[in-house]
Amino acid sequence: MDCLLESFPEVRFRVETGRGGGDPDPGEAEVLFCWRVDGAFIERAPALQWINVPSAGVDHLPLELIAERGIALTNGRGAHGIPVSETALAMMLAFSSGLPDYIAARAERRWVRPQVAPARFELEGQTLLVIGVGHVGSALARKARGIGMTVVGCDLRRSEGANGVHRWVALGELDRALAGADHVALCLPLTEQTRGIMGAQRIALMKPTAFLYNLGRGALVDQAAVIAALEQGKIAGAGLDTTLDEPIPQDDPIWSAPNIILTQHSAGASPMNSRRATDQFSENLHRYLNGYPLLNLVDPRQGY
Repeated sequence: MDCLLESFPEVRFRVETGRGGGDPDPGEAEVLFCWRVDGAFIERAPALQWINVPSAGVDHLPLELIAERGIALTNGRGAHGIPVSETALAMMLAFSSGLPDYIAARAERRWVRPQVAPARFELEGQTLLVIGVGHVGSALARKARGIGMTVVGCDLRRSEGANGVHRWVALGELDRALAGADHVALCLPLTEQTRGIMGAQRIALMKPTAFLYNLGRGALVDQAAVIAALEQGKIAGAGLDTTLDEPIPQDDPIWSAPNIILTQHSAGASPMNSRRATDQFSENLHRYLNGYPLLNLVDPRQGY
């Protein structure tokens, strides 16, 4: 807020923390900068022209109402690519080096080197399939290529132009690409088109030595199919930052699935997030005040 107040002295800012209880009064607010908002608030905000959320995903918003009202919607696309891609890379490095087994063995004071060491492998030379090559997918592609992996990109809209991608496949070629990948990373928004994109049939196409990572939304994958594939040895491991239920219920079988890393939707967390999100909003607020096109515009009807 200090940065915004100093940069935009002509703008009247009002902060609602939600700690006072009750429903906040939108008053005559034209712009809303928030993590989430419900339809009831929007209905009470006749002057609202623009909503900005610092998250990349917008599936938690009343998109149909936003579209009906013609309210501009912008997101935090680009602000989270660094921490999310680093989390994905950490997952891959952990699996390749046997870290999950060594960490579990330390807690139980067991010597597991004879079993774990022979199962280690090298990421260099392996193939990573990135599904969804936006800011997160592009950042992951660059990092993976930097350690010697071959990166295949598959995206809903683009088929070129991302550094780090060696070759592209169309969505219609996804099944064949899955069969050849050693690692599959989902970096997609959740839309009607992407919901369940990694179902049981597609998971069955993966190699038994392959690993699946979900860095988007829990509903992108069939979670029960992932658990079954892990238990039956149909895939080698999974790294899930997002799950269907968050927090994960204590009795959820995902907790006990073998060779799984659960990072509890924290991949995007970074001490730099506030600065990046504020910088993005500041740039767009300048554009809004001066009549320039907004950056990171989201089509609420498409969900991205």
